[in-house]
Amino acid sequence: MSKESVERGKGRKPFSGLVKSTAVVSLFTIISRITGLIREQVRANYLGTGHGSDAFAIASMIPNMLQRMFGDGAMTPAFIPVFKGLQEEGDKERLSKFFSGFMTLFTLLMLAVTLLGILLAAPIVENFFTGRFIDEPGKVELTISLTRVMFPFLFLISIAALIQGTLNSYNIFGPSAFAPVLLNLVNIGVVIFFWDSFPDAAYALAVGFIVGGFIQLAFQVPFLRGKGLKFIPTLRGFKDPAVREVGRIFLPGVFAQAVYIVNVTVSQAIAVTLEHGSVSALQYSLRLQELVLGVFAVAVATVILPTMSAQAKNADFVAVKDTLQFSLKLLGVITIPASIGLMLLGKPITSLLFKFGQFNEESIRMTAFALYFHAAGIFFIAAQRNIVQVFFAMKDTRTPAKIAFVVMILHVGLCYLLAGPLRHGGLALAGSIAALANAGILYLVLRERIGRLNSKALFISLGKMLVASLIMAVLILLALYAELLTKPLRPGAQFVTKAGLLLRLTWIITAAIITYILAAKLLKIKELEELFGMLSRKLRRRKSQPS
Repeated sequence: MSKESVERGKGRKPFSGLVKSTAVVSLFTIISRITGLIREQVRANYLGTGHGSDAFAIASMIPNMLQRMFGDGAMTPAFIPVFKGLQEEGDKERLSKFFSGFMTLFTLLMLAVTLLGILLAAPIVENFFTGRFIDEPGKVELTISLTRVMFPFLFLISIAALIQGTLNSYNIFGPSAFAPVLLNLVNIGVVIFFWDSFPDAAYALAVGFIVGGFIQLAFQVPFLRGKGLKFIPTLRGFKDPAVREVGRIFLPGVFAQAVYIVNVTVSQAIAVTLEHGSVSALQYSLRLQELVLGVFAVAVATVILPTMSAQAKNADFVAVKDTLQFSLKLLGVITIPASIGLMLLGKPITSLLFKFGQFNEESIRMTAFALYFHAAGIFFIAAQRNIVQVFFAMKDTRTPAKIAFVVMILHVGLCYLLAGPLRHGGLALAGSIAALANAGILYLVLRERIGRLNSKALFISLGKMLVASLIMAVLILLALYAELLTKPLRPGAQFVTKAGLLLRLTWIITAAIITYILAAKLLKIKELEELFGMLSRKLRRRKSQPS
């Protein structure tokens, strides 16, 4: 047996653990996304796509963008490889000193950013996000006020992201994956019970995020204590070489996320100049896109970073390549059919999930239109998030930052080009095309960096998944052609009950899944068989355990 074969065998060793951890994260993420969806349904009921909803969309977007810039978008990829490296050395006291130093400095940084955001909320909103908001009296003022209320959420969620990164380094994924469920439940409760206690129901949403964010943070702390990691506030982190190394990796990551902020800012700045409700429609659509991404894609990306960091630390790039290939195939087998299904069934799904109270037929039309283009990019966004983890595992955030800058130019140009003919749908399509470009460039650069990636086998597998998905799409199109789903949604037609629409969607989605599985079996898509095999073995082990 060749040395490479042996190394490949070693590289595959953690795959069962990777799938197991992914399953845990996916399970809790499913619960999180479901409760998040209910949260959005509550928002749709009280706000629809109107005055307060557009204002809240901008107010929540600004802190969330900055959280990606300073939190899990740039900080976590910089922190985990360094923390994992120290962890591998086995010196717990050294690890605690590093953690204390970094946590102290990061807390002070996020506190400063939060206070600055509150002070600068008015000029930020007035200079970048007014557009047609000025046509509605009080809408700009409401947006500014809500932005100030939302900024403390940035601080809470960023510290929570650091704790999550630490737990993930110990291969503890469950608590952090479950914590957003608490955030969503608290938010739902605050809106339902206190919406009429505020001058606008949008304030209840904002306050719900603050309270929920605190609980999300507090929930994770006891699990960290259980690892014996000590936190003593100290400013000695300035002199700690490991903290400086995080800073060295962190800064290019911040730049990359700043590019992301420019992308979002441009698309939202264009959206506020379009018809009223465009901003909210894009946000509701993104929630459905993230529902698919979060259930599986984010789970895989979360799990593989600590694994690949350890592999990169040992310079085992054969294992790194195998882990990446495995994760991309795992993503494709789920996200490709999900993407096509969401594109074809976007309107009835949007109606089923959001048609409450203020969310009317026009809201459904606008959201479903954006969803069609958002759904097209699901696999590419998932692939991009996973390929970039290889660079992060190698402590390289500069390369993704440079690529992100190139893609930003493409994205901005596409936004202006497509917003004319496709309105807010063009903004969604621009994001999907940019994700394709980003994933493609990252993959090509990575191949130059660490050698051949066995691309032929990967693309053959993905091609089979696409063919199986297209066979599934034929079934969905036949159902749509037979008007089993579209007839109740025609303008002027009497709307069916929620139960009736749910029943129709349930059977057509079930039939589509069965069709995809059968097609995958005929095409011998082994990744789906492996996934089912691992899950069935896990279930058998549970059943065999004594109660």
